[in-house]
Amino acid sequence: MLQSTGIALTAGLAGCSGGSGDGSDGSSGTTVGSSGNDYEPITFLETPAETPGDTEEMWEPFAEYLQSEVDGLELNVEFADNTSAIGQALLNNQAEMTRSDIVLLANPDEIDVVGIVEEGGASVYFSALATLPDSDIEETTDIEGRSIAFADRPSTSGSLYPNYMLSQAGLDTGEAPYGDPVDYDGSWTGSHRNAVQTLINREDIVACGCDIAVLLNHVPEDQWPDRVRERSGRWDGDVGTESPELELVEASTSLPFSPIISRGNWEHPLRSDIEEAIVSINDGTLREPDGDVGNPLTAVTEASIEEYQPVIDVINTLDIDLGQL
Repeated sequence: MLQSTGIALTAGLAGCSGGSGDGSDGSSGTTVGSSGNDYEPITFLETPAETPGDTEEMWEPFAEYLQSEVDGLELNVEFADNTSAIGQALLNNQAEMTRSDIVLLANPDEIDVVGIVEEGGASVYFSALATLPDSDIEETTDIEGRSIAFADRPSTSGSLYPNYMLSQAGLDTGEAPYGDPVDYDGSWTGSHRNAVQTLINREDIVACGCDIAVLLNHVPEDQWPDRVRERSGRWDGDVGTESPELELVEASTSLPFSPIISRGNWEHPLRSDIEEAIVSINDGTLREPDGDVGNPLTAVTEASIEEYQPVIDVINTLDIDLGQL
């Protein structure tokens, strides 16, 4: 399910299908207009369920910047329910761009890398396992035989890495994340926030695995390892200040932030200008969004699929077939 933010003139998903560049299929070429410079709108997809805190307001500065830098560009930032929906939209020529490492790794021959995102001056982020303070879960191995909540099944930080940490602790992950684990029960809730709320509200769930973005404010400062303190772009004065308090079980190694990607068969007169403008984003380029939210990215640097070898290693360890996306 897709929702338009209304940042630009609403084109709707049906009007953003991919094509050959002649404008006949709705995503490329030019429309009929008095000036001859009315280009077809571009759709950039995001998942509010996948990106912690993602809102329409967060993406307005990004869209405004690109439209100010690229003459004639109409950019629609739209939301999809999950990573799988985004992947299918790109492969079916219903959108042009997104931010996702999993969509890239599942379709390396059909997707191009534009650049890697930085957030708060950091180019890496973290996943973590957490529990309740009164839980008897003291280390990762204690989750054996118990139930744990995850985010979306293809989520790197909300599913793949938490299951990888369980695997590294010696637990049999079975067919997870697309099937049943052997040594524990998994509940995939669709979002990072839902994973945390499931831990808080369901007695049978003893832990959650998700992006630290939704855990930092719940877990006391002194429980986080130095690598998170020093390298997370989300570390601020609010760490450990939110109720209810949660307890850290394990934090992951650093993960490369998701890349901004384009579908490989996308042809549009403005494509090179759009991609050049994206990799020109530096700290301070984007204005601060309205409301109590921050920008979803603060800079973009050129990158290639090789940057994601750590994620590929996790996929291989878990023996995941990304064709199931």
